[in-house]
Amino acid sequence: MRTPTPSKRGFTFVEAVFTIAIIGIMSALAVSAISNGARDANRVVARQQQAALQEALHVWVMAQTRNATTGQVQGLGSIRATYNALATTSARFNLLLPNPSAVDVNARSGFLDQTTADHFLEYTTGTDRLKTAALSGAKQHLTLPAWQDGDLPRVELVND
Repeated sequence: MRTPTPSKRGFTFVEAVFTIAIIGIMSALAVSAISNGARDANRVVARQQQAALQEALHVWVMAQTRNATTGQVQGLGSIRATYNALATTSARFNLLLPNPSAVDVNARSGFLDQTTADHFLEYTTGTDRLKTAALSGAKQHLTLPAWQDGDLPRVELVND
């Protein structure tokens, strides 16, 4: 009795096409996940920058409640009027920057560290939208809208 010899067989054309299609789909999903990860990371950093700017704005408000040179107390209405008199986001942002020539020690040192301020200034050129590398990557920007009565000043994160 003769034993059957095993047949040597490879992939058929259809099997090869299906295998290549599956590999293509998996690689497309991987690339999509990686690119979404970069945008998600930019969005997280953008939220952190919004929080840092919001914190600096609140510290500015608190610093304005007592005049450093005279010791007089100012009400929130007066501080809000000063803030709202500046009509643009850029002008309001400048309140938070270090000002070496200021008489007030708080304004001299600023409410944002110089590195953060420089990063915003580098990306915010020719526009009234506050930008950074992360905000640009997330396709977003920050604005400092008018301070509404009965509230505190806000930093808004806006989609481009």
